[in-house]
Amino acid sequence: MTDVLLRRGTPADYEPVIAVWRAVQAARRADRPAQAEHVDRARGYLRKPDAFLLAAEDVGGVVGVGLGMQGLADDGADPPLPGLCHIAMVFVAPERWGEGIGGRVVDGVLEEARSRGYERAQLWTYAENARAQRLYEGHGFRRTGRETKDDFGESITHYERVL
Repeated sequence: MTDVLLRRGTPADYEPVIAVWRAVQAARRADRPAQAEHVDRARGYLRKPDAFLLAAEDVGGVVGVGLGMQGLADDGADPPLPGLCHIAMVFVAPERWGEGIGGRVVDGVLEEARSRGYERAQLWTYAENARAQRLYEGHGFRRTGRETKDDFGESITHYERVL
C-alpha cells in the first residue's frame, strides 16, 4: 500500500470527496452515473454543522473518506439521539480497494466519534456488499436485524456497535 495519510477533512476536500464518491457509485452500479439529487444529498451531508469528515489521501489526492454525524431518531426523521454517531459515508476509490484503507478510515471515524463523546455508532450498508460487511463486522459492528431499501431500491442492512 502506498503511504496514505488519514486526516480531518476541510471544505476544500468536498469536491475531491464527491469525485471519489461518484467513482465508487459508478463501480457499484455498472457505470450508471449518480443522479443529481444523490450528489446533492452527499454534498449536503458534508456540509452538516455536526458532521466530521476524515480524508485518506496519498500523493495523488483523496483516496478514501469517512463521515460521521449526530444520529437522529427514526432514521433521521426525528430529534437527535444523545450518544449516537451516525456514520453516513465510508468509501475508498475503486482502484484502491483491498489495500486496507477502508479499515483505517473506519478506525479513524470511531476514534473521532469517541473523542466527541459518542457512546454508540450506527451505519447502513448494502445487503449484497460482502466486502463492506466484513469490514464493519471486523471492526465490532453487528447487524441489528433492520433492513430497508435505499433510493435505488437496493436492500440495505443496519449495523451498530458500542464505542
